[in-house]
Amino acid sequence: MNITTIRPLLRLAALAGLSLLPLVAHAHAQEDGDGFVAGLLHPVFGVDHLLAMISVGIVSAQLGGASIWRVPTAFVLAMVLGGAIGVMQIAMPYAEVGIALSVVLLGIAIVNVDHRTSPWLPLVFVLFFGVFHGHAHGVEMPRSASPAFYTFGFITSTSLLHVFGVVIGELSTRRERFVGLLRYSGAGMAGIGISFLLQSARAIAL
Repeated sequence: MNITTIRPLLRLAALAGLSLLPLVAHAHAQEDGDGFVAGLLHPVFGVDHLLAMISVGIVSAQLGGASIWRVPTAFVLAMVLGGAIGVMQIAMPYAEVGIALSVVLLGIAIVNVDHRTSPWLPLVFVLFFGVFHGHAHGVEMPRSASPAFYTFGFITSTSLLHVFGVVIGELSTRRERFVGLLRYSGAGMAGIGISFLLQSARAIAL
């Protein structure tokens, strides 16, 4: 893998944490620790979040070029906005449907996109659905947690999952025998997303 393609994304993960340091410096120590760990683990233990974060990285690698860092950056920024809305406990109707739909569409994207695909549609897509993912993180913040450290946690976790997805995408697209496997995985991911979507629709109907 060319290190120059991954370096901007690694820089994003570092800068995301550094940008929050002035905010977290004033928080209570115990709440800070709880908040950071809770934020760090939240995307990992939600299968829908986990699949979406990794998929964003994979799709960005498939697009190639500047999209390798632009697409994940757009997702993280949108997620921070959604997280702030969630922390303030502002309701976002059908947020779970949006999260499930993002998994479906990201799976479809893995099947279809490559370096010839225009990056603008994926970019708009991640900006839109990143808000839903961030909102879910913010709403589910533990009451005892520091909002700043909790946000720091889920930004760090999300950025690392994006990097992991980029690595998968880069390794797969550089080896012809893995391209088909990657696209089959995308189709499977879309199927899992459809099951999430049906569950969300059933919950709304009840």
